[in-house]
Amino acid sequence: MSTLVVALSLGLGGAAQAADLTTTAAPQAETVPSFSWTGLYFGAHAGHAWSDFTSEPTDVYGGVDLDGFFGGGQAGFNYQFDNRLVLGIEADLSFLHRDDAIDQGFGDEDGRVEFGYRTRIDNFGTVRGRVGYAAGRVLPYVTGGLAWADAEMSFRQTLTVGGTVFRDASATDKQTFTGWTLGAGLEYAVTNNLTARIEYLHADLGSRTFDIGSPNRADLSFDTVRLGLNYKF
Repeated sequence: MSTLVVALSLGLGGAAQAADLTTTAAPQAETVPSFSWTGLYFGAHAGHAWSDFTSEPTDVYGGVDLDGFFGGGQAGFNYQFDNRLVLGIEADLSFLHRDDAIDQGFGDEDGRVEFGYRTRIDNFGTVRGRVGYAAGRVLPYVTGGLAWADAEMSFRQTLTVGGTVFRDASATDKQTFTGWTLGAGLEYAVTNNLTARIEYLHADLGSRTFDIGSPNRADLSFDTVRLGLNYKF
């Protein structure tokens, strides 16, 4: 009888230990979510523009220099697919406020004619698509779309005889250039919400005619390199 009691006790004890082993779960490792480029964003940028503004009256006298630094802002949306392809759309606005003038004259104090041309670019912008490949927090991409720029051109002429101004005429016209832009960039996610980028764009904005007493056709294109910061939602 005692032998039977001991056997039952050992059997029950072993079963309880087995139950404890099967019900005790190993601790689960915490899963860290991978970064995704999907989401809305907005930010700011600054860079340098190399402009090519050509027109017949200004080119005769060496042309104008409209290169300079600019700054502005951008907003857009990205969507990242499971295969790491990233598609996006972005709009930006940049402020340049760069002008240049050509002043010429001939004659002497008995009779002198002076004239000049002034050209100015105030701002420019783009609306572009973006295609990139997400390598974790690094996003190389190409981009292209529409571009525009606001420009102003003016002409002034004075005629002076014996110190007296007999004629002082001027005319100013503003035009908006429109065209296309293509470029590429590299963006890096510093945190889950903050990204930094460097980007190059070339824009060809075609021709416009300025009415400054007589019609003057002008062509505009430019290249830009910019650095930017974005906040991603």
